[in-house]
Amino acid sequence: MSEELKQHVLKNGLLLGFVYVCISILKYIGGVEYFFNNYIGAFTILIAIIVPIYCTIKFRTNNGGYIDFKTAFSSCTAILLAAGFIDLVFQMGLLNVFDPQFSVELLDATIDKTVLVYESFKTDEEISELIELIEEKSIYSPKNMLIGYGVLTIGYTLFGLLVAAFTKNENQQFSE
Repeated sequence: MSEELKQHVLKNGLLLGFVYVCISILKYIGGVEYFFNNYIGAFTILIAIIVPIYCTIKFRTNNGGYIDFKTAFSSCTAILLAAGFIDLVFQMGLLNVFDPQFSVELLDATIDKTVLVYESFKTDEEISELIELIEEKSIYSPKNMLIGYGVLTIGYTLFGLLVAAFTKNENQQFSE
């Protein structure tokens, strides 16, 4: 990875990570219901899509309009990985160190949402088993948050591949 690309990823990854942390703070201030708000979730996903694409295109423009597949992939994926890691560390600290009671409230809200979704087509016994599983897994524990980040890494990588495929523009002069 070139020094220019490293600086690009660092700057934009920190910026996007800061935006994620700000969104997390606003959700925390708003309360548990804001963690499950569809509009906030959609807004966060839009940011996660638009910012890396914009940054990769900007990097291509700054390099004379050319970017190879590997550089485009590295730009997009690394920005998302850095930003996601920053948000992960913040949320782990928030939910497990600063306010562990809030993670209990989030878990209760998760159970309530799950019951609402499944009560129309699952039996009471199946729902009870599902609730026990959710409580047992404790999705807001550091271990499970790290596992969740691992799953996100797969998504970031696939998204990076798509962005690289559409943004690459190799200089034909050098590839012959």
